[in-house]
Amino acid sequence: MKRLHIPALAAILAAAAMLLTGCNPDDDSKKDGGNTDPVNTGNAKVEITTGDATDIKKKSAIMTATCAITDADGLGGIACFYYNSTAGNAEAVRQNGIRVFADSVTESSKTFSAAVSGLDPDTRYYYVACITLDGHEYTGTVKSFTTLASDEGPMVFYQKDGIVRYIAHSALDDIQEADNGNIVKYCFSDSRVASYSKNMLDSVTYSYPSGISFSAFPDASDFRSAIDNAETPQPRSVTEPPAPDEDADDYSDYIENFSVKNSIVFTWAGNDVTWSGTVPSGVTITKDQGHVTVQSTKGKMKYRLQGTTSDGSFKVADMNVTETDDNNKKFILELYGVDITNPNGPAINIQSGKTILVNMPLDKVNNLKDGAVYTQTDGESQKGTFFSEGQLVFSGPGTLNVTSLGGHGICSDDYIRLRYNAGNINITSIKDGFNTKDRFLMYGGNITVKSSGDGVTVRRGPFELYGGSLDISCSDDGIVSDYSLEPDVACVKIGGGNLNIVTTDAKGHSVTTTGNLTIENGTVTASTQGAASKCLTASGEMVIKDSYINLATQGDPLFDEDENDWSSAACIRAKSSLSISGSDVYLFSAGNGSKCINAASDVTLGSSALSLVTNGDDYDGDGNKSRSRAIDVISMSVNDGTSLGISAAKTAVYVETGLNVTGGNTFAYSLSDETKALYVKGTITQTGGLVMSGLSK
Repeated sequence: MKRLHIPALAAILAAAAMLLTGCNPDDDSKKDGGNTDPVNTGNAKVEITTGDATDIKKKSAIMTATCAITDADGLGGIACFYYNSTAGNAEAVRQNGIRVFADSVTESSKTFSAAVSGLDPDTRYYYVACITLDGHEYTGTVKSFTTLASDEGPMVFYQKDGIVRYIAHSALDDIQEADNGNIVKYCFSDSRVASYSKNMLDSVTYSYPSGISFSAFPDASDFRSAIDNAETPQPRSVTEPPAPDEDADDYSDYIENFSVKNSIVFTWAGNDVTWSGTVPSGVTITKDQGHVTVQSTKGKMKYRLQGTTSDGSFKVADMNVTETDDNNKKFILELYGVDITNPNGPAINIQSGKTILVNMPLDKVNNLKDGAVYTQTDGESQKGTFFSEGQLVFSGPGTLNVTSLGGHGICSDDYIRLRYNAGNINITSIKDGFNTKDRFLMYGGNITVKSSGDGVTVRRGPFELYGGSLDISCSDDGIVSDYSLEPDVACVKIGGGNLNIVTTDAKGHSVTTTGNLTIENGTVTASTQGAASKCLTASGEMVIKDSYINLATQGDPLFDEDENDWSSAACIRAKSSLSISGSDVYLFSAGNGSKCINAASDVTLGSSALSLVTNGDDYDGDGNKSRSRAIDVISMSVNDGTSLGISAAKTAVYVETGLNVTGGNTFAYSLSDETKALYVKGTITQTGGLVMSGLSK
């Protein structure tokens, strides 16, 4: 029982008063009918206001009140409440109710409260505040509260984003409000905790709404279902820029800017080759059975290839005899239904360093195949079935099938470009599918690569995909760009088109770059099967914007000899910062110790729908401990419009320094009661949104 003290001699007189008087419900002469107007007792003035009940649960609540007592020096008071489940005025509640003494009194504010337990669920209770002062008992007005229902009647959340969800009362253990009054925590018996920002809600009700469609909070199985049922959208493409003027760097890439003055047609039949058309001065042609070599200092040439040979080749020799490019001229190479196999080297070997405009006319199917062992020529590079020292620019809706037994499929020691109207290119290669030095640029085409090496390697330049479809199945890496000379330029830029990659070997990454990686308006589907393999990995900044991403990994950790450390599989491995916005992201990681998102710097999520699933256990082998974590990052921010759903075999989210939530919906579920679903070593700051974490049974 707590006493309410009045200044001046309160300690002495209050003790005496409590010995002589009490809060007696049967003393009719010591009551007031509930009037909250000031009441005089001698010179003292008493005013009591019964407050609203707080922390209402199924079987308990806290009753509150305030009082104002003036001119009562030396008087002591006792504070209590009466409550029952029968409606009535203050006198009736006092006479028939149960008395509970105040649990707390705050001297400065003259407030007091009492906790009451053992109540019946889903029951309305009436209560009145009371103070006994100088032998008189005074009451406030009657208030009421209703306890939460036991099993029926859910708690319904109306969110500002239009979603209506509910929680069954029977699932709640506790409701807590943060100090700032903006965040409310709901504690569940199955170890889940949901923190809700009030500014995310239109309202909270305690009964089923009429005429409103609503759903339960999602479960861990919903996120796996989202991945399994994800549908790849229609890819978007960036329109290739129109043909530039003559001063532009890529003027010569456009076949429409090239005028032909002389054409020569080469026709293979068996192990022989013939040619027709006017051979102008400056052009020399020699042959050795089916192997033909062109030497030319003539411009505006077109060479058409047609016919079939099982032992032949087409070569354009380097005419750079004066150590300048003046003797080498760009030309059109038209593949007009040609089938060339060279058992001893490239089927097509271009030693000129100039731009080669490769044209594939409609309905023409072309086949190129090399040999397993190349016969080398002094001073010449021969790196693939279709090799060029200069730029290779592909146009035309025809088909090109390339088989490599000894080198890369298509290789350039400059750059490779696929125009918007490029047709079908199918590569099967013992090494890389495409290998180029300075750049790989694709605006169109339907490209299929099956390789025992990399799918596309750019040795010191960027990879850029803006349109078309690129489908890669390889043993090693899918796309490699080692270009990092310009830190503000994306080394890998997927700005459109459809990219699909499957890799199989250990540490066979889908996309890997030493620089920045940007995916904007792209559609990327990738899976890796080898140990410690990753789908997307970048040493520089990684940005995913307005895109569709569907990634899957499997495979246990592996010791990395280069880094002298263990490496785990991951869908996304950002060695710097990672930003995801406006995107649909599906990540599934099956290996032990694997991750969906692993970042060494800041991760920012906004206006995106992300479904993440891990089903691998923690890995403990050879003294190495690799944790299975869906998200394993240094710091992370979750912003408005983000829907983040995680089902994790172990830890759902691990953050080293800090988690900042300003909006969105975050559901982080663990399937194991041995780990924390949400493990933040630093601080959690929540100013908006919903965060639900814990065990999923």
